[in-house]
Amino acid sequence: MKEEFDRTSPLGAVKYFRNCIFNGDLPGALGCFHPEATYIERDGQEIRGLENIEKALTAICLWKPKIEGVKHRITIVEDLALWIDNYTVKARTANGDPMEMEGTTACMLKRNAEGLWLWLVDNPFASNDLTL
Repeated sequence: MKEEFDRTSPLGAVKYFRNCIFNGDLPGALGCFHPEATYIERDGQEIRGLENIEKALTAICLWKPKIEGVKHRITIVEDLALWIDNYTVKARTANGDPMEMEGTTACMLKRNAEGLWLWLVDNPFASNDLTL
């Protein structure tokens, strides 16, 4: 049975995105980003534009990691939302070894004309920014 996600709420949008990643659904994951989005890599590099973000998401979708939020906070101001959460990731490396990590993400989402929340800025390694 296919799970339904309510992307008209930031929480539903995050759950949908993480489900797409877990299932290796690159088009679905990319569809969670605003056309003017920026994705921030682990090293702080800002990747702009859907074509470039797709390249970054390709590797993540190949992993098919299970990403679970531990604690989150949402602040909504009109059509913008700030999403911050601590998360855990469980996956297998290319050679089959288990891999686990945890982190903090900080994202800005924007509600589009259809009422769906899309990533405007995605910084899944925000905790790195605070420890540099």
